[in-house]
Amino acid sequence: MVLKKVLLDELYCKLVFSIDSKRVLDDNRNYIKCYCCRNNIVKHIMCKVKYSPHYKYVKGNKGEYEKYMKSSGIYAGYRLEHNFNTYDNLIKKFDERKLGVIKSILRSGKYIIVDGVHRISILLGNGKESIMVEVIK
Repeated sequence: MVLKKVLLDELYCKLVFSIDSKRVLDDNRNYIKCYCCRNNIVKHIMCKVKYSPHYKYVKGNKGEYEKYMKSSGIYAGYRLEHNFNTYDNLIKKFDERKLGVIKSILRSGKYIIVDGVHRISILLGNGKESIMVEVIK
């Protein structure tokens, strides 16, 4: 296990962009091509967490996140591990001491979150600047 201190402002996340060629997200200049897309069903994009619907939800723009989750469905974990009440409770009762490990991969100089986008979004919203992440090879 490799731990690395990373600026939260520089962390990236993957988002579902389209499912069966049906757009989930509109084009955005902050989105970049994802390195993982190798199938024809689900396509992803990447962006810094601060541009994600997850972060915007924390900052009060709930509509974009709700639309994203409903449109992405199980491909984004909606109704599996993620729903709006759970996220609201996490935001309300967030305790950094119970954060757990944030997992990421390093690709082309970018730290991409594998697990922890919701938690990173909350930390960013709370003004946190950096965090230790586990870099998975």
